[in-house]
Amino acid sequence: MSAWGKADNRSVSGTVTLTKKDTEEVTAALSLAGKIFKRIASTTLKDIEKNEELARIIETHNNKYVRKGQKVTNTSKHVESLIKFIGDKYGKEIDKRSSEKGKQAQVVKRDDLLKFFSIRNRTNLKLIFDLQNAIVDGKLKLINKLNRLSKMNTFIKKKTGYEVTGVEGYVAIDKLKGGAVKLVDRMEFSANNFSPDVIKGWDTPSRS
Repeated sequence: MSAWGKADNRSVSGTVTLTKKDTEEVTAALSLAGKIFKRIASTTLKDIEKNEELARIIETHNNKYVRKGQKVTNTSKHVESLIKFIGDKYGKEIDKRSSEKGKQAQVVKRDDLLKFFSIRNRTNLKLIFDLQNAIVDGKLKLINKLNRLSKMNTFIKKKTGYEVTGVEGYVAIDKLKGGAVKLVDRMEFSANNFSPDVIKGWDTPSRS
């Protein structure tokens, strides 16, 4: 997206410390995530993993909330909303078909997807969304801490001009073992990526 900020992206290694309260909050969120994960049946995870269409639709449905900058607070209702989303999606596809054969093909696709939503899988899917929330909560606590210490000014470019926004994210680097983890505030950054009001792409001297 169009964004501008200072180029001196400095490392805050050794300067950012969590307070006792910060540590307890992050630990609590990650501990909750671990407990939830243990309750999720592996069969449900495998069913989603091997069904690319189902995984894609779950992501599309979740992105509806990201576009609005909304957090999923009621995961049970979110599962029911997903089922309705699938029904509505294929209902439109059925209506587009003029032949009975074409309509029936879409009915079969819809019903094949809806077979996944047994009581057991609905329960486990709710837990998956609960797990996502717990991880996001822990991640945002770290991002918010870093935001308070950051001296980087970042902006998004809208049709009406520039607007201050949070940074895209941070990278945590393990200097001892190698590897890195990127922390992104998806509720803000991804919502901006989806927004039709935000001008995408990088500004260059030759681009107006």
